[in-house]
Amino acid sequence: MSSLLLHAIITRLFNDYIPAKESPFAGHPLGVYLRKDAPEAIYQTGLADRQTYLITGSVGQGNWAMVPWICIFNRKITITATRGIYIVYLLSKDGNSLYLTLNQGCTDIRKNHSRKEAIAIMRRKAEEIVGEIDSRGFSVDENINLGSNLTELAEMYQKGTIFYKKYSKGAVPDEKVLRDDLKKMMEIYEEYAGEKPRSDADKLLRGGGAKLETKDKIAKIKAYIASRGFQYSDGLVENFYLSLKSKPFVILAGTSGTGKTRLVKLFAEAIGAVYKMVPVRPDWSDSSDLFGHRNLNGEFVPGAITEFVFAASENREKPYILCLDEMNLARVEYYMSDILSVIESRDFDADGRIVTEPLMSAAQCGSREDDQKYAGMQLPENLYIVGTVNMDETTFPFSKKVLDRANTIEFSYVDLESPFAQEIPDSEAGSKPEPIQVDNVFLKTEYLVLQKDCVGEAECVGQYCLELQKMNRILQSANAHVGYRVRDEIIFYLLNNKKAGDLLTEHEAMDNEILQKILPRIQGSSMAVKEMLIALFKVCVGNHAGIQSEQSDLVKSMMSLVADPACPYRKSAEKIAFMIRRYEEDGFTSYWL
Repeated sequence: MSSLLLHAIITRLFNDYIPAKESPFAGHPLGVYLRKDAPEAIYQTGLADRQTYLITGSVGQGNWAMVPWICIFNRKITITATRGIYIVYLLSKDGNSLYLTLNQGCTDIRKNHSRKEAIAIMRRKAEEIVGEIDSRGFSVDENINLGSNLTELAEMYQKGTIFYKKYSKGAVPDEKVLRDDLKKMMEIYEEYAGEKPRSDADKLLRGGGAKLETKDKIAKIKAYIASRGFQYSDGLVENFYLSLKSKPFVILAGTSGTGKTRLVKLFAEAIGAVYKMVPVRPDWSDSSDLFGHRNLNGEFVPGAITEFVFAASENREKPYILCLDEMNLARVEYYMSDILSVIESRDFDADGRIVTEPLMSAAQCGSREDDQKYAGMQLPENLYIVGTVNMDETTFPFSKKVLDRANTIEFSYVDLESPFAQEIPDSEAGSKPEPIQVDNVFLKTEYLVLQKDCVGEAECVGQYCLELQKMNRILQSANAHVGYRVRDEIIFYLLNNKKAGDLLTEHEAMDNEILQKILPRIQGSSMAVKEMLIALFKVCVGNHAGIQSEQSDLVKSMMSLVADPACPYRKSAEKIAFMIRRYEEDGFTSYWL
């Protein structure tokens, strides 16, 4: 055995946790070890890959936990210990016993049930799983003992246990036994998740054999798009993917004919998603145009997307991508009002699925039996909405309500060089790239509530918040500051980039989010707006105090700083320079030039 990874983790828990509780909680090295080093060591065993599994540990939040833990989450099932099924190591209250368990989240169940009811629900679930899956030698009784006088949460850990094995202090097995135990528990988890490979093709999707990492998948998507004759600027496909994963509502804006609609279609084709394009009509005035209405006879008449949304809800494993073409020919906040509200109600249920408030009630669907199938239909977790827009005199501007709820990607890249002179990448010499087949986990978000779903990334979140707070203070000077929703969605984007193995550098990712979530909201003619933009520019280029609003060559000076290789947020800085130029020429500026 090359290293004692699991043995080292378990031994340190046995030796150090109880003594550590006598020390101050904040910043204790054991907390850092359990949150960062221990999960990394488990990844290094090769028993759990980063794409499929999230591993995190906890010693408590604000105070030492009675029962610390290390969890292994299948991302398709859950990414939080509050819900779903997962593997977890649990240290007993006295620090003398450690249990490897297949367990289940209790917090979300407990919210809606009494303690007794919640325990009964979990035991029924445990019995159901035990009846379907071979125990592989693990215990299946209710004799796990974490201690006496437990907190309710610690007691629920006991009651939620499905399979388990006990390790005792002073008698920790060797590394081989520990890895064999974890391997068997992973097999049980995979069987529960329905992920045991059944064919070579399935292995590629499920994590065996030549598994494709996210970067590999993005490379194949880009090769597929290029082979169909379309070239996009560097980082655009990565940005589009991260935007979709962070929030299933994305706006593509730019000059007519730059390939916005084609990007959506080709991206959908490249991943084997179901695709539908719906041209927006100028007379759309409310959500009935999308979802349908009852006619004078009381019969339900489906809207433009009713059947597509229903089909997605019936086939949740496959991504469904809806393109609303020229979506601002009508007022977006009118005809998409229901979607904009419902999308904010997303939450994970006890099984790790994303659920929402209903899109339509039974009364809206009419009395015919066939129509009632739409009653209570939610926004499916595998539905992704992309709107394409042209900003000209024929269209409506966006309200902040819309901009706050989407990543707005601007298309400004145009290369009129002969397409026959461009090299088309192939996956293999002489072959034409073909679509890859992905399931919904490729696009499904892991983050919906910052304080609940990002606990394992607290250090990164803190750094991102400091940077955003610095910018928000500047925005506040012109009453253009952002709220918690924008902050959270920017952080989700940055974390998704990090989880995907850094598709973009951290500066590139933050640059995109400044450009897509902050700058589109800015417009005005007051001097406060200009001063605010200049202050933001200084942050984007690294704080050059020499830039002053009164100088005659202001825009020229700004562009010279944009060209500096050390400029951290280049695209945002360049956009701000253009906004300043418009202000100086017209006395008014906005993101939409």
